[in-house]
Amino acid sequence: MELGTEGIQLRQLQYDIDHMKSDLGWAIELNEELKIGRKKVFRYLDKTFSIANHPLNINDVEQLETTIAILSRYKHRAEFNWLEELIPRMEQSFKLVESGDNGIISYQENLDLKGREHIGTLFNLILKRKQIQINYEPYGKPQFNVKISPYHVKQYNNRWFLFCFNEEYKTISNYPLDRINSIEELNNSFAPSTINWLDYFDDIIGVTKPEEGKLEKIHLKFSEKRINYVLTKPLHGSQKVDKTDLDGRTISIEVIPNNELYQLLLSFGEDLVVLSPLNIREQMVCRIKKINNNY
Repeated sequence: MELGTEGIQLRQLQYDIDHMKSDLGWAIELNEELKIGRKKVFRYLDKTFSIANHPLNINDVEQLETTIAILSRYKHRAEFNWLEELIPRMEQSFKLVESGDNGIISYQENLDLKGREHIGTLFNLILKRKQIQINYEPYGKPQFNVKISPYHVKQYNNRWFLFCFNEEYKTISNYPLDRINSIEELNNSFAPSTINWLDYFDDIIGVTKPEEGKLEKIHLKFSEKRINYVLTKPLHGSQKVDKTDLDGRTISIEVIPNNELYQLLLSFGEDLVVLSPLNIREQMVCRIKKINNNY
């Protein structure tokens, strides 16, 4: 009525309530005995109930199951291998599994991670090719505004990163979403991307790609107790077994060195020796000495 309509008929309201109470709706439970004076009041029996948080109704479930069936056709293609993880996660999240089977899979996830709320907004802005201004707050430094053309959002190590063209530096930059305070859509022209984002990360571990970085073939020797772990869970797509090592404990990877590489190598502690090249060995020695000085 506030919008200028004549409202609805009583039978329409009754029909809507009946639908909400049915399994085709949300199977809500109403307290229908309440009155304020002569007025009848409807309230959920559970005051914390909300249809926004309620499980899907029958029609929703059928449509979602159809969607998952369609997606499943593509999960064996290389560019869609992420569906292997997504599909069971969706089935569990939307309670499509049988009762009692909802504890089959657990995922490493931080629901309180700051910046998650930006993912949907950035996805739509990238699709629309809109230039934006973000308010960014680095660790221990004042926040600032920067104009960018957003290209790609990537998850790594339980954090999300935005890759974009930085209008000030005229180069590709990346910003962790948990340091972005706000996003503002602009009417400025969008700088198109010529980068193939499916290939962009092939030469690195993580998300940092040094502009002047060069590919290095790195030989790594693991302890007997850790080599099987590395063979079953490769460090990088370029990983190969070094056949010159008769013990079968040496592998090689070909990547551009960055901080994420060194963090990964250091995580193996005493179970790893970097054999070559010399510059990577020296960098590892420097970092290990700094760690030792902390103790």
